[in-house]
Amino acid sequence: GMLRKGVDRISVEKVGQNFIDRFQATLKSGNEWEAELPAEEQKKLNRQRRKELGEEFLSLNAESPFIFPPTWTFVLKAFFTLDGIGKTLDPKYDLTRLTQPYLKELLDLKDGNVFQTTLLRVLKRAGWRPVDINMAITQPRRVGKIEGIVSRLEKGELKPRVRALEVERMIERNKLVQSNIFSAVLSCLFLNSAMGMATLGQNMIGANMARPLTKSFFAAAVMFGLRVPYGVLVKLRKLDEYNERFGVSSK
Repeated sequence: GMLRKGVDRISVEKVGQNFIDRFQATLKSGNEWEAELPAEEQKKLNRQRRKELGEEFLSLNAESPFIFPPTWTFVLKAFFTLDGIGKTLDPKYDLTRLTQPYLKELLDLKDGNVFQTTLLRVLKRAGWRPVDINMAITQPRRVGKIEGIVSRLEKGELKPRVRALEVERMIERNKLVQSNIFSAVLSCLFLNSAMGMATLGQNMIGANMARPLTKSFFAAAVMFGLRVPYGVLVKLRKLDEYNERFGVSSK
């Protein structure tokens, strides 16, 4: 499929389900589309969405879970071109609204025809689908399987793995902080070495060898010293601003 192997499917499914739910809610209620709302209302919705799905957006952006075939590039380019031409000719042009009848028809025909889709929806609400009957029959087996898993957990044979996105952000920020500390320590080390070489090196190894080493140590001290403000003022600030865009904090 389009998902890379080993990615976090929970984040992908949560974001996708959110988009589908909002689209279906708009179709059922007949409310205004987001593109028709005032600018302040759109910003409010975006902030609310980032607050609800900020961690998932960060996870998707970091992992890049989607792999699209090369031919999709031309298809997407064609859609973007049509969308750009439409908005140039008509500022109120909205491709999503134009495709609304066709998307609704696809949703109604996802099981083959409208009657079959409606029937499956009724059976789903009543709990008489084949999958529901199968679950009722195999329920004792499922309970036994769960009991076996719980027993293995109690014995220590299984170790659950939990992904904490907050911890990942903290670790990423701590790496930058540790890198800055390491650069500061190296800068101080080379500075002390340069000072020692400038004062005692001439008597120990001679002036001809002491001067190049002193200059090298001073240059290394300056190089690692400049990395500290760059890491604090640029890298850390950039990371914090990036996380704040998605409504989360890495501190």
